[in-house]
Amino acid sequence: MRPVARLMMACAVGVVAAGSWAVAVGGGYPRGDGGTRQAGPGGLSGPAASIDRLLSEAYPPGEPGAVVRVSKAGVVLLEKGYGFADVGRKLPATPDTVFRLASVTKAFTGTAVLMLVERGAIALDDPVTKHLPSSPPAWRDVTVRHLLSHTSGLPNYLDRPNSMEWAAREYSVQELIDSFKDWPAAFAPGERSAYSNSNYVLLGAIIEKVSGVPFDRFVETSIFAPLGMTATACGSSVRDLSRLATAYEPARTADDQLDWTRLLVARPYSFSAVYAVGSCVSSLRDLVRFHDGLVGGRLIGAAAVARSLAPAALRAGVAPAMSEGGWQLDAIGGRRAVMRGGALPGVCTWFLTMPDDEVSVILLSNRTPGKPRCGMLAVQVAGLAAGGPRRNDPAPAP
Repeated sequence: MRPVARLMMACAVGVVAAGSWAVAVGGGYPRGDGGTRQAGPGGLSGPAASIDRLLSEAYPPGEPGAVVRVSKAGVVLLEKGYGFADVGRKLPATPDTVFRLASVTKAFTGTAVLMLVERGAIALDDPVTKHLPSSPPAWRDVTVRHLLSHTSGLPNYLDRPNSMEWAAREYSVQELIDSFKDWPAAFAPGERSAYSNSNYVLLGAIIEKVSGVPFDRFVETSIFAPLGMTATACGSSVRDLSRLATAYEPARTADDQLDWTRLLVARPYSFSAVYAVGSCVSSLRDLVRFHDGLVGGRLIGAAAVARSLAPAALRAGVAPAMSEGGWQLDAIGGRRAVMRGGALPGVCTWFLTMPDDEVSVILLSNRTPGKPRCGMLAVQVAGLAAGGPRRNDPAPAP
């Protein structure tokens, strides 16, 4: 499978912080509000102008839009909003607009787990049953490491009939676990890697059990507050919706086909249904603060970050496309790339970096992925920022 095709298939309810990759690979990633240099004044030129044209066409005025930040070698090439955060009220999308983040939540969840590992409260090789003793016997060989790296074999609890109707309701953490605890495993733990949101439901429950506080409270006090991420919250802590972008999805025709000419307010998807999997909201600028916290060692140490970026260990060998911390490992035009994409109804998020080229791209959108395909856009943007394929490297397949 081509790298970009594999990238698109991996998109499910994520974003990951550039800082984590930078520390691991020595990429020297740009600092955010304080340390990143902004490109010079005047009109856009070079790669920034090309990126701006691409995104202006993808997110035209008057429609649900997106915000993007592109950095290379310590310089912000582009930080800009396109289209509307709310079409009805004609509110523009800006770097301060708050978006539902889908699986960017997993970056916070994974960081929280690694913080507890550094404190000695959790070990990566702890079995799930140690912290969640009511777990079914079939999970006795599943460890925290398996959950983080999507190598547990647990089925994805969101893959169910009538999933939209199911996800519109409210759930407790235990109800989420009960909804899949009796489902058969897809494979034995450590046999291979397969993305499953169920892994991060269990990680959220373990965080709560070990810390003694709800998941949303733990990430708020341990991550968001120390970093000044005032626009970021998760689950039941999401109270101020005044800055939240309205999510839009395509209408459906009489024969149940998507009609991309008509974008409607998206169907409801409850915060509790996606819990530690995808319940957080944030802004572009808050994600930069999260990035800086990781780069600056304010959350976890460099050694922990490096371990989380290593290819996931399997019973035999490693998973070349998945890291120990659950990030996708890939390549764009022969260049190394680390990425995570996420989607909910009316939400598309993407974060990728090309560490050898010191390129990072964050893209947050309030329209269902498809037209445009925000993950493919992020790949194109990164390629433009990096300057095309390396000399003597094969060009990416069309």
